[in-house]
Amino acid sequence: MTGGAGFGGSHLVSELVSRGAQVTVIDRDPIEGKPLEDMGVEDDITFVLGDLRDDALVQDVVADGEFDVVFHLAADPIIMNSLSKPASVVDDNVRATTLVLEACRTAGNDPVFVFASSGAYYGDSFEPEPIPETREPRLASNLYGPSKMAAEMIVRGYGTTFKIPHASCRFMNTYGPGDRHASRLVPRALSQLAAGDGYDFGDRDDGSTRLDFLYVGDMARAYMSAADYLIAGGESGAFNFGNSTLNSVRDVAERASLAYDGIAREPQFRGVRTGPPRQRRLDVTKARDVLGWTASTPLDEGLAKTVAWFRAGVPAS
Repeated sequence: MTGGAGFGGSHLVSELVSRGAQVTVIDRDPIEGKPLEDMGVEDDITFVLGDLRDDALVQDVVADGEFDVVFHLAADPIIMNSLSKPASVVDDNVRATTLVLEACRTAGNDPVFVFASSGAYYGDSFEPEPIPETREPRLASNLYGPSKMAAEMIVRGYGTTFKIPHASCRFMNTYGPGDRHASRLVPRALSQLAAGDGYDFGDRDDGSTRLDFLYVGDMARAYMSAADYLIAGGESGAFNFGNSTLNSVRDVAERASLAYDGIAREPQFRGVRTGPPRQRRLDVTKARDVLGWTASTPLDEGLAKTVAWFRAGVPAS
């Protein structure tokens, strides 16, 4: 697995270990807070410290491991990075994906490939209707979405050309225990609540953006359902995963405050609206019907689990 030391990856590692899988993780930098330690699985896996753009390293790890499944989660998912250093984000998200696929192509044991795509694949959206997998991508306001779209096209191209069974998992805004990146809504809310120095979410949004928020444990199950399906001979393709519920970022910030200590605070969103509010949620009918997957964690329950982890320093199960 690539990216297994990160927020979402550590939850997938935990799920795999609980199933008795032998797991090898490639990741390049120590992650703040050490999520694998949080999950209690650091000693149950093989960890390879390295950069996915080191093609010789990736080739050796994939060939030596004789893996049944390669989960490719490593990416730069931070929107602000795609604005401040777009070339680096494209390199991380596109070239690294190509090198992992090339290692799978030459491995000799034909692993299936599960790719962490994103709802950002679809670009900007302003309609409340759920987006199906068949909708064409639109223009985006940053380079993150296009980088994931390009990487997914390469996954599809390698899969078709070289007969690699593959699934592209398009996720909505994932939150939960282990996420410490303060540029994202829920971690920012909890860090400000703990500091007690205001409840200000800056000028990137006016609070009206409505999105679909998915609990990280449901995300880990989604990856597993896609892998199980491919191993059983299922057809390659893309799958949407989400809660299929729209919540404004203001509403989520308000609910995070209540989950933290029962106090209703007024979050400050200082952005200026210049058009209709962005709205994006995914149609998960295909995942339900084909994979048997549905999200099982309502927003308030997921926020409560996240607060419990944040307070204790240990993820809720």
